[in-house]
Amino acid sequence: MRGRRLIWVAAVIGLLLVVAVTLPVFSTLQPDYYRRYPALVLRMDHWEISTHSRISCGECHVEPGVGGFLSFAARSIPAFYSQMVNGPDDTNLLQAPGRDACQSCHTSYRSVAPSGDLLIPHRAHVEVLDMECVACHEDLVHSLNARGFNRPEMETCLEQCHDGDAASNECADCHTRKQIPESHESDQWLTVHGTRAEAEDCGACHDWTPSYCAECHEERPASHIGNWKTDHAPHARIRGDGCLVCHGGQEFCDDCH
Repeated sequence: MRGRRLIWVAAVIGLLLVVAVTLPVFSTLQPDYYRRYPALVLRMDHWEISTHSRISCGECHVEPGVGGFLSFAARSIPAFYSQMVNGPDDTNLLQAPGRDACQSCHTSYRSVAPSGDLLIPHRAHVEVLDMECVACHEDLVHSLNARGFNRPEMETCLEQCHDGDAASNECADCHTRKQIPESHESDQWLTVHGTRAEAEDCGACHDWTPSYCAECHEERPASHIGNWKTDHAPHARIRGDGCLVCHGGQEFCDDCH
């Protein structure tokens, strides 16, 4: 009788241990679990409207294989009981997906964007440069980029790699439809481009950054220092209408003269 009782006690304890281990792991793989964390609510909202909303958390955020699952379990169990005792904090159990997790679904290497304009040599980035997918696709699922889209921004490419040193920053090396227009080759283009803005679709190339114009026009020219206010007249006669590119029409001069 006593032996039977010990077996039952051991069975109950074993069952409780199994529940104590499996419940946290199961719970922390559910999307609603992360809505308990204030810092993650908005990220879960973005996930629900993304193309990845049909994919479970574990398929992306738990690395494939037994080792990846055990690593996640080791993090999830203490975090689950910690939030039960202390309440939700800023903890995010779900690390950025690794390349292996992405490639469990994305098995092909796309080389051109759906629009046909942007060249994207994925194989070179992944296999040759050994890059992680999230290095470019950080705004893919849980957050929107500055323009409200779940896709890489050009600034990311230029700032992280394509700066002219680590990788080319020539437009035509990545874009099939971004060859420099003939008008831009003119020696006078910097002077007259303001007058052509209405006739040319500047945004077709330059709308990737709202500060494109500001990068030049918010900086005072190198000549405009010292006694420029009194010495600018001879320069104005040489440049002619070039001054009006920044200073508007003749009315600007008439305000003083």
